[in-house]
Amino acid sequence: MKMGKTMIGLGLIFAIVLLGCTETPKTTPTPVPTTPIETTPAVTTVVQTTPTTTPIAEKTPTTVVTTPSSTPPSLTGEIKVCALYDTRIPAFKANVEALKLAIEEINAQGGIMGKKLELIHQDTQRKVDIAITAYRSAVIEKGCTVVFVEGVSEEVMALLEEGARIYPSHPHIMISPQAGMESTLKVIEDYEKYKFFFRSLPSDPEMNYKVTKVFFDIAKDVVRAKKVALFLEDASWTKCAREGCTYNTKFGSISSKAMKDWVKEEYGLDVVYVSNLAVGEKNFLPILETAAARGAEFIFVLSSWYTDTTTLTKQWASSSARNIPIAFFGGTAQWINAWSLTGGASLGTIVMTYDYEDIPLANSNAGVIIKKLHERGISLDTSTHYAYSEMLRVKEAMEKVGNPDDIDKVIKAIEELEFKNHTIHRAEYMFFGYQNPNFHSYTGGPTMIAQFQCGGKPVYIVPSDVLAKGGYVEESEKVQPDAYKSPAELRKTCK
Repeated sequence: MKMGKTMIGLGLIFAIVLLGCTETPKTTPTPVPTTPIETTPAVTTVVQTTPTTTPIAEKTPTTVVTTPSSTPPSLTGEIKVCALYDTRIPAFKANVEALKLAIEEINAQGGIMGKKLELIHQDTQRKVDIAITAYRSAVIEKGCTVVFVEGVSEEVMALLEEGARIYPSHPHIMISPQAGMESTLKVIEDYEKYKFFFRSLPSDPEMNYKVTKVFFDIAKDVVRAKKVALFLEDASWTKCAREGCTYNTKFGSISSKAMKDWVKEEYGLDVVYVSNLAVGEKNFLPILETAAARGAEFIFVLSSWYTDTTTLTKQWASSSARNIPIAFFGGTAQWINAWSLTGGASLGTIVMTYDYEDIPLANSNAGVIIKKLHERGISLDTSTHYAYSEMLRVKEAMEKVGNPDDIDKVIKAIEELEFKNHTIHRAEYMFFGYQNPNFHSYTGGPTMIAQFQCGGKPVYIVPSDVLAKGGYVEESEKVQPDAYKSPAELRKTCK
């Protein structure tokens, strides 16, 4: 009995040993390598904190060769481009037509690497909620990899957040011709999150200073004025002109004094009156009469499409300020058909205009594009040229990468590209890769300013030395600042 119990115990021990030998050994997991997070490019240039007098960009960009993607592009399918615009606004309708023209021309040349382009337009009604819905539909449902949006600051800021959420799963590029400086700051401060956004406009300090100062070159050296009045649209994008501004970024600081201050300091002009125009204002007679009563000899109007410059022009022509030269930055005043819109009241007005087929630009393609859009019943402002030109830039970047579907690389190519096919600007003024507060934005430079003379013909009166210093040497030989005439003189001679 005792021997039996001993044998049973030995059997149990033997069984346990066998089970232990058959158990699978435990292993330690192999660490999974992680991909380093890409960081925003290091600071290479810090802009001056006060406006400089030269409009030249800080450095000439160097052409960077982008290595084609190792993934062969598909030569089937289409590249879809979405335009999110409220076409009830004439400028936005013009932008859609400009994109349509650019895409027609690209497709006629074989598309981009064999892929045809398709343009899809969606109406935003300039409402944030509708714009977000249209944007998500454009990128997620319709598959647009390039999206042009209207430049309403509230919309753009909302779309930036929505775009950041959907970019990882639906890579795309967003381009806006406006929006406030805050949109540019987002790209600078959080590049990986917002790198898909490009702003085809100078930063607010440069827009309110470098782009507008040519008007005061005209006021001082062409009109020979000593006293000026400023009519400034009360909007977020004009804050730098109205109050002055400073923006501090990881790429340095950029600032501008209020317009009334730098006009006095740099040009020696006395600012006798400043009026902040309410958006939607229709009665401009009180401010026109005040400008005249205070002895203004030049009136400058800084406005967008939301100031009724047609009504302002008509009221100017019938007010006591009618013999004071008035200059317009934006709005319908810059169209060639402002003459017919105002019934000839625009005679003598001074305007920034890129709507004239015989504009004295070295880029001969500008006149061709203007003519083609005129034939479609479209008037052009600067943003119309931007829409057309930016589509060409995207094409060039995609071809440089070698794969239109690799959006990450296309974005890098856009930053590196020394794009020379813009219809109205030199390459250094719209280079997207500067490591400064203009990153992913344009840089300010001189613009083409004309006076409407007899029959509504624009005569370009920019001082030739201003254009030459800005790099527009050929253009400087074609302007006629000596041809300027006062409004009173033009009313006498134009019959």
